[in-house]
Amino acid sequence: MRCLVGVSGGLDSFAACVMLKEKGFDVVGLHLKLTGEQPLNELVKERLRRYGVEIIEKDAIEQFNSSVVEYFIDQYAAGLTPNPCVVCNKEVKIPLLAKAADDLGIYLIATGHYAAVDSDGYLKKHRSQKDQSYFLACVDKNYLKRMLFPLENTTREEIEKRFHLELPKSSDLCFVKHNYRDILAKKLGRKRGRIVKGTQVVGYHDGFFNYTIGQRKGIKVGNVAHYVTRIDANTNTVYVNTDDALFSDRFELNNLKLYIDEVELKRLRVYVKVRFSAQQKYCKLDADSKRVYLFEKERAITPGQIAVFYDDKDRVVACGTIGKWA
Repeated sequence: MRCLVGVSGGLDSFAACVMLKEKGFDVVGLHLKLTGEQPLNELVKERLRRYGVEIIEKDAIEQFNSSVVEYFIDQYAAGLTPNPCVVCNKEVKIPLLAKAADDLGIYLIATGHYAAVDSDGYLKKHRSQKDQSYFLACVDKNYLKRMLFPLENTTREEIEKRFHLELPKSSDLCFVKHNYRDILAKKLGRKRGRIVKGTQVVGYHDGFFNYTIGQRKGIKVGNVAHYVTRIDANTNTVYVNTDDALFSDRFELNNLKLYIDEVELKRLRVYVKVRFSAQQKYCKLDADSKRVYLFEKERAITPGQIAVFYDDKDRVVACGTIGKWA
């Protein structure tokens, strides 16, 4: 049986190809060129050829720029904090992988993500701390039904121990060489604005895009630590307060995507992660109002970030973009 595997050039996708070959699959590798400086590692090419893996390379720069880079800039311009990796998987990597597979007459597709899909096509968390289901949570279920995750029963440590290859690790912002704020400054321009606590101006900034919710760096108010609590792009204002003001037990959702019907959702115990690094929290998801109520407050719930919802079986049951309601 044939399978098309997304090959990034890193160790995980390399391992995914090899492990599928060992299971008897006829593996073809697809490398998507997303930026102008992203050639596939020659060592990866050479090693995969030894295993009989054919490599196809496709230029996806135009789609990546329009779907990911422009989204990234537009979100920051609106005072939001985006998650480009989630959008890239949803809009670029997985759809293009599936399209290339269709063109080759291949049904199955695979990646080197640490995640799993159950027999009903639900995305599930990986058993290790490397779990990457968050980054795939908004991928269309029609694609997920076709996907294999060869690393679902292994860990990164086991992969590194088995394959002694020094390959680059993936970057959260593959289109940024140094500091992403340099790109934003070039696109949006630096404009002096106010830093406000309550109704009092306590400082000034040279670009609201230099700040994110929960940030302390660059904020000086007396001798007490202050943090960014809100960004208003329309008035070019950054609002700050003490740490306790960052905690909230509710938020609204934009672009809510349900993978189960609302009747079943109401029966489930649901948990939410408000960002990749956050611990999941027990919550109530009201699909009608698109509002989320946490049973325990969370720190720095950030508009623009992706909220991912899981059930007791570690299945992804919904996702959406965090809005500004609190």
